[in-house]
Amino acid sequence: MPVLNLLKNMRRMKKGVNLEAGQVKILRERRFQSLLRHVLKNSRFYRTYYAEHGISAENVDEVRLEDLPTIDKSIMMEHYDDFVCDPRLARADLEQFISDPSNRGRKYGNSYQVIHTSGSSGTIGLFVYGPKDWDMLRALVLTRVSKTRISPFKKAKLAYIGATDGHFAGICLVQGAPRLLLDLLPLSINSPLTEICRKIDRFQPHALSGYSSGICLLAQEQIRGNINIHPKRIMGAADPLTPKMRQTIREAFAVEPVNFYAASESIGMAAECDTHQGFHLFDDWHCFEIVDDDMQPVKPGEPGKLLLTNLYNYTQPLLRYQMQDQIVLDDKACECGCPFPVIKSFAGRQEEFLWFEKPDGTKEFIHPIVIVEFFVPGLEKLQVIQTERNRLLMKVMIHGSREDALSAVRKRMTEILEGKGLETVVGFELQVVDDIENDPKTGKFKLIIPLKLW
Repeated sequence: MPVLNLLKNMRRMKKGVNLEAGQVKILRERRFQSLLRHVLKNSRFYRTYYAEHGISAENVDEVRLEDLPTIDKSIMMEHYDDFVCDPRLARADLEQFISDPSNRGRKYGNSYQVIHTSGSSGTIGLFVYGPKDWDMLRALVLTRVSKTRISPFKKAKLAYIGATDGHFAGICLVQGAPRLLLDLLPLSINSPLTEICRKIDRFQPHALSGYSSGICLLAQEQIRGNINIHPKRIMGAADPLTPKMRQTIREAFAVEPVNFYAASESIGMAAECDTHQGFHLFDDWHCFEIVDDDMQPVKPGEPGKLLLTNLYNYTQPLLRYQMQDQIVLDDKACECGCPFPVIKSFAGRQEEFLWFEKPDGTKEFIHPIVIVEFFVPGLEKLQVIQTERNRLLMKVMIHGSREDALSAVRKRMTEILEGKGLETVVGFELQVVDDIENDPKTGKFKLIIPLKLW
């Protein structure tokens, strides 16, 4: 049954690509109205929050998307237990669940997919997808991003490189792929590169996905002759796929990589088509608003911040949720004929690698996404500063038990260093603070501040 449901949803996703823009708009409006009624009925937070702005079940038919007040991660987490639409979900229980290493790869209550992240804001967030929500997301990604050709007679082999030792968006998604139809090789970006190369060379994947920088590292190893693999499709996300990375991947594998736009709030928001001239926003299952600092819409070609409304997650609905990314919409339609609007460019999540020097003179790194995905119960926000070549300062904001939270932070950071063989090389200290300020020069928050020595 799960596979049949997946195939059914995949057919729905394929039909959406063939609609006209006007038809997509009508469909999106209908889905928005359905979601709005749902949250007014099932979310104590939204019901109260919207009532303060004159919005209720009685006048829901008159409400437009832009009439709703915005929310952000801090608001969501502060009111989490009232925010979600399922009374079986509680923040404390979810944090306890994902902090237990034995639960990695498992669903909460055997039903709910839990994802955590700090994102580029440094503020910890929990995002839960119910069974139906998760099935829709899987179908969306399989159909429009990976474009996997599912066959009951031959399994496709997919290798994924990224953070794998937690409830992170990427690894949760690939682990949710139907095992009857796909073989999966998860590769931890925090493992030694020689180990990664040995495993992927043995596996010989048909498709390769993961962090763009991780895929580029594998491409460099292919060019050096350290691996010999022949993937037919390559998909990168999580960090920017730069022109230089794209060129390296093409040179190594003779395949044009596909970049897609994903976040814990929705892992399948947009993807490149075969023209590779921009990202198509899947606005049949999302509402995307590009606004200025006053929350007013910007014109195509002008940069603005993204407000996201996820139309398929009924468990933890996000309506007019402020993302951290800056978006520029293209003012021209794509020549591929797809009805979805195109992102001309976007910026966000451009954190820097942390590089260290080992006793033998070689260098080793911690990938920035490992810090982005850093989570322990009681951690509200963090910032990592490289104070010396092999020394880190971690500024942390704590809620609940300070002693328990700090112990958990030390344990998790030690695990990360051990994964890279750096536990005896790199030292770190914790500093508990009441607030972590933005960079005074840029006015933006920096999750990672590396030492400029390399």
